[in-house]
Order: sequence, then structure tokens, then C-alpha cells
Amino acid sequence: MVSLWDLLTGVCVTASVGCALASAKVAKVGFSGHALAIAVGIALGVLCAWAMRVVAKAIVAELQRRPSWEDSVSLQKWFFRGLYLAAIVWIVFAGFLGGWLSLVVLRLNS
Repeated sequence: MVSLWDLLTGVCVTASVGCALASAKVAKVGFSGHALAIAVGIALGVLCAWAMRVVAKAIVAELQRRPSWEDSVSLQKWFFRGLYLAAIVWIVFAGFLGGWLSLVVLRLNS
């Protein structure tokens, strides 16, 4: 079964690749330019998704060490809502970064 966090991780990679491809379309490059944009988008998307998962694991591990964490169900709900909101903001950032970085690479490569 796939969790919501796994889905958000996949969306992070997809957003980066999609914005990189949009930059390639705007730059009006050929097949090799699109391939380069896809490579940049995948590399950046995987890096951003990995960072998202590592930070989430670290935060959850730290909060589980606290004794008050186990007692408060409402605290857990608010924490995970905030974590999901931060993931959505990170996904938007990954998309922006993927588009911008691929455009820079394409301009340097032409």
C-alpha cells in the first residue's frame, strides 16, 4: 500500500521534471535539450525527494523520543498537518528550482 507521504515524494520528483520540461519548451530546444532538461529535472527531483524524506524521518524520530508525544493525540495530528503542509511548500520549491536550473543549464549549453 502506498502512503500519502510516498505520493508526495513522487509528486516532488514529477514537479521538478515537469517544470524542467516546461523550461525546455520555453527555450525552444531540440531533442537533446529536452533530454538534458529531463536529466536535470530527475536529478534535482530525486535529491529534493530524498531531502524531504530524511528531514521527515529525523523530525518524527526526535518527537517520538519526547514523553509528551505519546500522550497527546491532538499534538500528533497538528504536527503531521504541518509536516504535510511543509512538504507541499517543498514540492513547489522543487518545481521552481527544477525549471530555473534546467533553463540555466540549457542556456549555458547552447
